Order: sequence, then C-alpha cells, then structure tokens
Amino acid sequence: MVIPAVDVLHGKAVRLLRGNPGEATVYSDDPAEPAAGFARDGAERVHVVDLDAALGDGENTDAIRRVAEAVPVGIQVGGGLRSLDAIERVLAAGADRVVLGTEAALNPPFLAETLENHGDRVIVALDTDHGQVRVKGWTEDAGPFDDVLARLDAAGAPRYLVTAVARDGTMDGPDLGLYRRTLALTDRPVLASGGVGSLDDIRALATIGVEGVIVGKALYEGAFTLTEALDAAS
Repeated sequence: MVIPAVDVLHGKAVRLLRGNPGEATVYSDDPAEPAAGFARDGAERVHVVDLDAALGDGENTDAIRRVAEAVPVGIQVGGGLRSLDAIERVLAAGADRVVLGTEAALNPPFLAETLENHGDRVIVALDTDHGQVRVKGWTEDAGPFDDVLARLDAAGAPRYLVTAVARDGTMDGPDLGLYRRTLALTDRPVLASGGVGSLDDIRALATIGVEGVIVGKALYEGAFTLTEALDAAS
C-alpha cells in the first residue's frame, strides 16, 4: 500500500524536516483538501498526524473530523495518543485506526488495555534513530530498537509503523536496512516511513516486503503523483 500523509500543525497541512516544528512548510490551510485529493487519486487510506498533540501543544480533532468527512477511505491517526480518552476522541472523529507511539513503548498496561478494547485497529509506531527508539516527539530515548520491538511483539502489537527519524522529510531515500532488520525480527505487518523521494524507493520497499509505505513530502513537492506511486508499488 502507498499511504499518503497529512500532517496537521495549528490546523494546517504541513511537512516537517526530521520532526522539527521550526522547519515546517505549509501546504494547505485545510488538511481535508489534500486528503480528498489523495482519495480521488486512488489512496486506500490516509495517514494523519496531529503534530500539536504529539508536541503536547493542543490537538486538532476538528481537522481530523474534516479529513474523515472528506474521504471515503479509512484514516489512521497518530500524534499524542497517550490516554484512552485521546484514543476514543480520534476514533469518534472518524479514524478507523490509531497509531500509538510513546505510551505503547513506555507503558505496557496502557498498550494491553488499548489492544483489549481495539485490537487490530491499533498500529504501534517505532520511531528510530541510531538504533534507539525515540519517544515524546522524538525528544527522548525509550531503549534499543531490537529490545523495544521484542517487548511489543510479546505484548501482542498487531502492526508496526517504523520511521527512520534521520530520513524523515528529507526525500533522501528510505533506510532499507532498517526495514530488512525489522522484518527479520517480527512476523507482524510493517509500514515504512521516512525518506521516500522516488518511485524506485517505493519499488525497493515493495520488494523487501513491507505492507505499505507512508509518503508525504515527495507527493507535496511533485516528485511523483500518487497514481504513479500506486503503479510502482503494484
């Protein structure tokens, strides 16, 4: 799958460079606009990140709701989902899957309760840099990647979203070694994120065997169209 990303900061669709809110490029004042375009072009789902919630600086529930109303496909939402109430809020706004990062890595009872309530609707995010899992808006380490992945596997995580922090927003190519290693360590489906800048990048990830790839800046910057990306993935 090729899953286009809509990152929301202060109610607008933006892209960051390596997660830095000071390096934000605004692409639309209304996140529903690019999301609707992606759906028209054939997206099977849309990936929405609430950057304000991730950074502990508010939330964008209204924008999430507008995106859900604008697209006839599923949306997965992440960013700052550190309580059951926050999860229920985005599900009520129209998300069909939730992406958990910090609390999944640091709080096993929270993950267990979320999985009990929502099962396969949960995606666990592993944002990694120099072999460490990064949490709290990529500001803190949660432990070595291999150890955290093993712990999450044992807890029953149904699906992973693995982001190479150093590649995020760069269009310099994905960290293929990271995804090969991830797939060798787990039998769960893996979504890749970070660095995609060409159709060859998408072909390479498809060959490795990830379930899908999150694509953001390359689409916004016109490196290729979503239609071209879907063709490359297939």
